[in-house]
Amino acid sequence: MEASELRQESDLMSALEAVLFAAGDPLELDLAARILELDIEQTHEIIEQLQRKYQRDSQSGLMIRVINNKVLLTTKPSLKEMVSRLFRPQNRPALSQASYETLAVIAYNQPCTRAQVEEVRGVNSDGIITRLQERNLIREEGTLDLPGRPSVFSVTDHFLIEFGLKSTADLPAADFVMYKTLDELDKQFQSKIEEGEIVR
Repeated sequence: MEASELRQESDLMSALEAVLFAAGDPLELDLAARILELDIEQTHEIIEQLQRKYQRDSQSGLMIRVINNKVLLTTKPSLKEMVSRLFRPQNRPALSQASYETLAVIAYNQPCTRAQVEEVRGVNSDGIITRLQERNLIREEGTLDLPGRPSVFSVTDHFLIEFGLKSTADLPAADFVMYKTLDELDKQFQSKIEEGEIVR
């Protein structure tokens, strides 16, 4: 590869890094491609190169994630506790078993209604659904054209980030959608972090 081509790739990586930093939130891949004036395939290549750069740099606290056809610059999960100190006054308690159960039902069956969640769990879940919305783990997608116009819920990009997933298609197979499924997934993700494996 010629020096000019290497320089161009380096410039594109720097440009993508700057754009992701400025965006703050996950950026749609097609928008990133338009900004970089590349096609989607070329954009994927630049993203992968930037991911590898961060993986090689053990002194960096950042990483690149791709979720639901969006790309974002984020902190490495291994530094979660350290970063949380910045927001300590707003820290919330860890998810309860009931919260994991409700979140799992929604993640595996989205979009779904409160009634569907309660059918699986067997108990009222209104309060838990509200708390999961407040924590930006689920969102209301709209309503069904049925009596009472029930709301339907799906998980958010923040949920995918928290559990180290690219999309809900990466969720492990589950015959019974209970809290242990997501609890174990969370533990597996943390274990990979501790072993030095970066989930992209």
